[in-house]
Amino acid sequence: MNKTMRIIGRRPLFIVCFVLLAILGYVSVSPAASQKLMRQFEQEGQLQLSLSDCLRIALKQNHDIRLTQEALAQADAKITQAKAAMFPFLGAEGSYTRLDEEVGVALGPQSLTFIDRDIYKGGIVVRQPIFMGGRLNAARKASQYSRDAQAQENRAIEKEITFQVTRAYRTAQVAKAFRKVAVEAVDLLEMHEHDVAILVNKGANPDIDLLRTRTELANARKEMNGANNAVDLAYSALKHLLSISLEESVSLTEALVRSPRPERNLSALTESALSQRPELSAMDFQIAAAEQVLKAAKGEYLPTIALEGRYEYMEGDFRDLEGGDHWTIGVGAQLPLWNWGETAAKVREARSQLVQVRIQQDKTTDRIRLEVRQAFLDIGKAEKNIEAAESTLKTAKEAYRQARARYRAGEGTNTDVLDVRTALSRAEANHTQALFDYNVALAALNRAVGVVVEQADIKEKEFAE
Repeated sequence: MNKTMRIIGRRPLFIVCFVLLAILGYVSVSPAASQKLMRQFEQEGQLQLSLSDCLRIALKQNHDIRLTQEALAQADAKITQAKAAMFPFLGAEGSYTRLDEEVGVALGPQSLTFIDRDIYKGGIVVRQPIFMGGRLNAARKASQYSRDAQAQENRAIEKEITFQVTRAYRTAQVAKAFRKVAVEAVDLLEMHEHDVAILVNKGANPDIDLLRTRTELANARKEMNGANNAVDLAYSALKHLLSISLEESVSLTEALVRSPRPERNLSALTESALSQRPELSAMDFQIAAAEQVLKAAKGEYLPTIALEGRYEYMEGDFRDLEGGDHWTIGVGAQLPLWNWGETAAKVREARSQLVQVRIQQDKTTDRIRLEVRQAFLDIGKAEKNIEAAESTLKTAKEAYRQARARYRAGEGTNTDVLDVRTALSRAEANHTQALFDYNVALAALNRAVGVVVEQADIKEKEFAE
């Protein structure tokens, strides 16, 4: 019965590098650090947040951004792995073997043992690749290009999160504005109810006017409750993007206004997007990595040559007769002759992956052109809607003022007042919606072009601090 146990040593250099990378590359936001960051914005028990504040928080602790940081750390680790394969392998070997009986030969009354029942071996092996068909260097370059692509993808994620936070902030603003409209509608109806009640009590108007007014007031209060709920949901969505507790009390310090738009035309914006979108830079690096993968696959057709040195100490083996210490050094070469098409299949796969990445690059370029055009057209549409909404709002306010004055003077009807009040609320809501659509389209254009002003301002502010 032969029982063999072998222990092969690991690469100590690789282990040390990996451990250091794991320690230095790990990125996380501790609860204490998060609380410290939040307290910078706290006033009177509330988080007072501007859009820039929200972007700063998101870039620090948004879950998606933290995930991309971990992906980048993994890409760095793969570079270390690829480089480690090019360096000498140093390992320790040990084995123990027990045979069912000794191996020897009898010479008359004497016997000579060649192998004992118990065999012990231990030693050190050094192995250095000399030529691997260019595979190791190609793998190293591919891992570096992949890491560069990941870094560009991280930038793209940051810009996407910046857009999402901006949109969520604008959504919270518009929900807050809609609530204000609903509250003002209730206030106007309460004042009108007071006027109607006086006229009905005097007998100047029928009771139906008071009943209809109170019905409209009840509906307005219902809409106000819905607006309050919408505000809570909008604020919760913003908190989720910032990775802060939904129970945190938050107040927005900015109002929904019309921000200035870029002065460049569509053609200039499109060219700018194609030159600075990180997604396209990432695709360039991915193509370079795929080319190196193809080169590595072709390298398997070539021979591999390695230098190996070994020192061993043994007991129980026939070589132990001349002393237990032995060393060997040599060069080995291996040339694949036939592996049933495995290498050819790897080359075809790598070539197809390269073609796939190039197609994806064309697809990404077309998508970016479409995103810029759509955002540019949305801004133009929103600008026209704002102008129309401002004119309508001005007219609606004057119409309500006149209708209410006529009613109090006994010259108008209650229906007139209620109708123009409804028109006023609709005009206010349309104006708020137009401002929201414009700001979201502007944020989408900034993302499509690849330049987000708020994000740049945040990073400059952090650098100054």
